[in-house]
Amino acid sequence: MFSSAYARVAFGLLVLLLAACGTQTQGNPPTDSNPNPSPLSGRTMTYSPTDEVFLNPERGFRPGVQLGYSQGSTSLAGVDLPGMRGRGYTLIQAYISLEPFQGGPISDTYLNQLRGRLQGMRDAGIKGSVRFWYTWGGTPRSSKATILGHIRQLTPLLRDYADVIVALQAGFLGSWGEWGDHGEMNSADNKRELVNALLAALPPDRRVQLRTVEHLRLFVPNGISEAQAFDASFIGSRLGHHNDCFMVNQSDAGTYAWNDPQRTTDRNYLSSMSKYMPIGGEMCGDVPEAGSDPYNRRTPQGQLDEFARFNWSWISNDFGNIERWRQWGIYDTIARKLGYRFSLTQSVVPEVATGGRLRLSFTVRNDGWAAPFNPRPVRVVLRNTQSRQVYSLSVNADPRRWYAGTTQTVQVDQPLPAGIAPGSYEVLLHFPDPYPSIAARPEYAIRLANPDVWEATTGYNKLNQTLRVP
Repeated sequence: MFSSAYARVAFGLLVLLLAACGTQTQGNPPTDSNPNPSPLSGRTMTYSPTDEVFLNPERGFRPGVQLGYSQGSTSLAGVDLPGMRGRGYTLIQAYISLEPFQGGPISDTYLNQLRGRLQGMRDAGIKGSVRFWYTWGGTPRSSKATILGHIRQLTPLLRDYADVIVALQAGFLGSWGEWGDHGEMNSADNKRELVNALLAALPPDRRVQLRTVEHLRLFVPNGISEAQAFDASFIGSRLGHHNDCFMVNQSDAGTYAWNDPQRTTDRNYLSSMSKYMPIGGEMCGDVPEAGSDPYNRRTPQGQLDEFARFNWSWISNDFGNIERWRQWGIYDTIARKLGYRFSLTQSVVPEVATGGRLRLSFTVRNDGWAAPFNPRPVRVVLRNTQSRQVYSLSVNADPRRWYAGTTQTVQVDQPLPAGIAPGSYEVLLHFPDPYPSIAARPEYAIRLANPDVWEATTGYNKLNQTLRVP
């Protein structure tokens, strides 16, 4: 079981808006031993972005996978988890059936099978947005007591494999776990109780996604401010949204209110806080119906604008009219821009580390539609050009605040690692997963969108700069 100490990444202590274009400066504040660092000078390197479509964790196109039983079945279907990355996926929608257990506890046999499936995800270098369901169509018959009992049974599993669960969808209720009709669970109080039970089951760095704006308002009727979004004591910092009927009609099948003016109010409400949330989902039909198109959702640019406005990080490409995106010529644009897309624009590194300190800066632009929504460390790596000895230093910056369309300059000024040997060192950036179980796995590290910087074997991004330690 992982503790929150392993999972949490320190928030950036300094975030200053420098210009209307969205430029920010983050990094280490002055220390007692160096309260007024001198201006940084050194070799300046500039970088070009790439349009290449490549894999990155916790974002992108995703397939739907029945990770447990299929409908009406009590045996697990075969799932090619090891082949997912080869098919272009780092993320799956993991549906898990509880259909046979609506009248009682989950069997130990099934819990062990699910444990094996989640371990299979970890071994394969992928993650999943997870949803538990009782019926694939129709009305579930599970009681509140049964549901809460199941959550208690699932808690060890959710905590042990939180590293590969990007978000937990509220699930359980209604057909497909999409919070439709479910008897006694239709009341607002019971829905709140369910979500609170899920939040308690998860480590504090993991979110619960809700299906509609109406459901979000049960918990954050006034939306979420930036301060609240990073306040662990505020429930809104633990929530997200999944839209599973994107583009089927103007309300996305009840994601928003069916009619105006409430529908537009709902859209404005969600867009005001979506940049702080995990946002993902799927299409469930074609583009909106003929007639009025108040949000310009029937044009290629209009659909791209929808993704951008609501900060989408993932969407299915195995369901809905995905072929239309190919015909329109926007499929690769969507593949590139879902979630974050960080690229280096500049770095400044001195030729020599003086005074026993590491001083440098690097600038990163986010051309994606969202920021990372889970904690993510930022580290500078020094690698000796002769011995290949590696030293890693944590940087005080928070990529969750590197919002879509913004640029950040991260300034580093801190002591060199203890015991570092004199010599020449390559300077690299590392954005690993914070969980120790997968922190060293390059598949789970963020790749920057620049040519000739990524090291697939290490998960490092090269600044193509060197530093001499005297």
